Amino acid sequence: MITFIIKNIGFFRNLIPFIVGLVLLFGSGCSSTKFVPEGEYLLTNVKVKNRGADVRKEQLNPYIRQQENTKLLGVWKFYLGLYNLSGRDGDKGINKWLRKIGEEPVIFDPFLATQSSKQISLFLKNQGYFQASVSDTALYSGKKKVKVTYDINPGNRYYLKDLRYRIEDDTIRDEILRDSLSTFLRPGRPFTVNLHERERERISENLRSKGFYKFSEEFIYFRSDTTVGNHQVIDSMVVVSPEDAFGEKHHRRYKINDVLFHIGIGTSDVFDSDSSNMAVGTDTLEYKDIFVIFTEELSFKPELLSSSSYIHPGDFYNARLASRTHQLLSGLRLFKYINIRFRETGQVDVDGTPLLDCLIRLSPGKSQSISFDIEGTNSSGNLGAAGNLTYQHKNLLRGGEFFTFNTRLARQNQFVRTSSEEFNTLELGAEASLVLPRFLLPLRIEQFRQRYNPKTNIGLAYNYQRRPDYTRTIANARLGYNWKSSRYISHSFYPIEFNFVSIPQVNDDFWERIRNTFLRYTYEDHLIMNMNYSFLLNQQVLGQSRDFWYFRANVESAGNLLASVSGMWNKDSEQDYDELLGVRYAQYIKSDVDLRFNNRIDRYTSLVWRVFAGVGYPYGNLDVLPFEKRYFSGGANSIRAWPVRGLGPGSYNEEGARFYNQTADIKLEFNLEYRFKLFWILEGALFLDVGNIWSIRADASPEGGLFQVDKFAEQLAVGTGIGTRFDFNYFIFRFDAGLKTHDPSLPSGERWIPVNRPWTWNDVGFNFAIGYPF
Repeated sequence: MITFIIKNIGFFRNLIPFIVGLVLLFGSGCSSTKFVPEGEYLLTNVKVKNRGADVRKEQLNPYIRQQENTKLLGVWKFYLGLYNLSGRDGDKGINKWLRKIGEEPVIFDPFLATQSSKQISLFLKNQGYFQASVSDTALYSGKKKVKVTYDINPGNRYYLKDLRYRIEDDTIRDEILRDSLSTFLRPGRPFTVNLHERERERISENLRSKGFYKFSEEFIYFRSDTTVGNHQVIDSMVVVSPEDAFGEKHHRRYKINDVLFHIGIGTSDVFDSDSSNMAVGTDTLEYKDIFVIFTEELSFKPELLSSSSYIHPGDFYNARLASRTHQLLSGLRLFKYINIRFRETGQVDVDGTPLLDCLIRLSPGKSQSISFDIEGTNSSGNLGAAGNLTYQHKNLLRGGEFFTFNTRLARQNQFVRTSSEEFNTLELGAEASLVLPRFLLPLRIEQFRQRYNPKTNIGLAYNYQRRPDYTRTIANARLGYNWKSSRYISHSFYPIEFNFVSIPQVNDDFWERIRNTFLRYTYEDHLIMNMNYSFLLNQQVLGQSRDFWYFRANVESAGNLLASVSGMWNKDSEQDYDELLGVRYAQYIKSDVDLRFNNRIDRYTSLVWRVFAGVGYPYGNLDVLPFEKRYFSGGANSIRAWPVRGLGPGSYNEEGARFYNQTADIKLEFNLEYRFKLFWILEGALFLDVGNIWSIRADASPEGGLFQVDKFAEQLAVGTGIGTRFDFNYFIFRFDAGLKTHDPSLPSGERWIPVNRPWTWNDVGFNFAIGYPF
């Protein structure tokens, strides 16, 4: 394959020295043991022979204390090769640098192999394999290399037959038994340490959320009987109780006495340890059922604190509500430090229940900021730059209202498709948004706010776009709501969003070409009045290297409300469509999904895939989707071998067009990317992009652009390529080179380019961008 590529593409000949270097670097067996001392052995391979169908190798890897050096693409020990390029003198600059970016050879340690066997055996027993056996075997070669094999025989697994309870304290017995249906320890489940730990955590959290302030997991332990036969276990949960001053064993419930917000920086405590005397120099404000203690004038309304707290005097202590209060306060983005703690008062209420004070300490951060950033882009040779000036105020109306005003200026040089002529595109925009930390509704739903932390988003925006073929302006107004239903799941609902799209100027040649086609309607003035809902699942946690899923789904409809009432002002109209304020409005329904999975293979490599599917159906008042709502393909975050809007629809090829401007109603896309760290801040990537766009209606589709079930597969564009990324921690600069492999715009039988003809420079797409493509 390499020979074929070099023979057919001139620019690939420059890769010969690099390929030869890789062969010399990784293909030489003796070079890998360059820094292996005499009498020692390089660990070249770790193999796991597992006879248990229910035990995956991935579960065992964390317990193997020594792994071989990391492989790139599963074949090359690239990082070991970099280390071995260094000289014997490790203090020299170049040698020190190579050793830093490379990976030191793994010298086999028989003791660690034995420890690994013991750790694997312990893990299996914790998973219910009480008769597991693990052995390790080392196979030495004469070239200072060794291979290690772990032979694992888990044996039969034990399962839980029955769970019994022994609870000393009557006070908590009913609480535990009442919630026993939620137990993790159900008959028939594997007998594992993990399930027992989760059960201890579940019961502890449940009791701490019902007033038992001092309860912890240490009060719970288990006694297990494995002699019942048939690989089954009878489990007994024992819950002990502490002794009080009178020698009685019981757990006490606590109630909240006072809720005290302390606003300030560098204060050690709000009250003295044994009195209710306030610290010197503080003022106190009582609002509803909270006390606000401050040293300087408050920059926000006390109502904001009251509505952001789940903790109220007279309620039983609840650990879950304390955690939610912390989340709610953090979501305001007003405080740089938040701490919630509880303190026993030494007092009891009329029922004899001990009392707690809740102390919430807050340190306000800066409420206003101004930022300026510059972006640089390159999509298939089209260079561009953009600047953004942003002003933010986190507490505009003293109620936690987050105001943002952003202006944007962007310019890009683009090439005419059929010549070396260039043209410029210009974009100017301004946007103002106000986010309220509550639902802006005529109904008060305080419990909903405390549970889901909802926000109201009000926005106004204006955008001006100038291209050689047309000039367009878009005015936008919107009202929507955002809320989170869990740590990873968020929702967005915009009951009303209004867009007025004006096309003040269209190039005469461009208009002549589209005036008798479906595209003409997308370049006429129109209104879009829509509502939309978005669901987002994002398991990514910044700073953590682990597998995660990302899923986003959108549903949008437009024009239905206007269609139901437009007869009131369009009774005498002779046109076959309705207007609002003299402008035709759009009517459509649209939905799309975006699914991604990031698989972390090891600390250096990951495999990421993405699937996108979207469809929009126009009907009623406008026969085509508005240009702003249509799908396009190509560019730095899509099919990278094609320029932005340079692919599709289907097999359509607009040869006479001077500019790339292909859009459609349906989009399917699949991306696969293998990412790996090279050295220093440099990362590499190999990728595969597959997809296209199509029209949904035959009367509004160009030739070859209509989606057909029996033909769409052969109209999928395929692009492959390589990428380089520079990770500067705060941002990632990316360069991707995509290569057209299957071009649906070519005649049938000629679409697989490497099979039918040599690649040319026209088959290559270069993309500069900031951040990963997905």
